Amino acid sequence: MREVLERGRERGELPEGRDLDLMVDQVYGVFWYRFLLGHAPLDERTATDLADSLVR
Repeated sequence: MREVLERGRERGELPEGRDLDLMVDQVYGVFWYRFLLGHAPLDERTATDLADSLVR
């Protein structure tokens, strides 16, 4: 995941100065929280909303 984010940074798709390790934690946190606890679906909307929040 970090490698993907690094490539995004190199292409200028991510804001400068963002903590990539924290972004990795956010991605995996959403995935595992929803997968393990089942409190909400893992769906396309969730993926899109998470990606949008990371690139702002």
